[in-house]
Amino acid sequence: MTFVLLVLLKSALECVEGGKWWLAPIAIVAWIADIVVAHTTWAVVAGMPQKGEWTVSHTLERLCKETTHPDYLLFYSLAKMINRMSPTHNHIKAIV
Repeated sequence: MTFVLLVLLKSALECVEGGKWWLAPIAIVAWIADIVVAHTTWAVVAGMPQKGEWTVSHTLERLCKETTHPDYLLFYSLAKMINRMSPTHNHIKAIV
């Protein structure tokens, strides 16, 4: 499921942030995959999402602010990668 999310992420971001609405079916599948990954695979790495954190991006917003976390560099690197894929380069606002 994590692989599916990574494959679909760029198209989903282009739909949501770049206005390419014909990519909406891909964005919907990516969103569902994102929620599943955030509560399974990602939860093993970063801990269970807190209240209001539905996706990996939501969790990264919080984790990138916690600079004393032992895995901060991993979280920061993932957030930078997601921002590079985003048309606005501003998806994870905690690191902009």
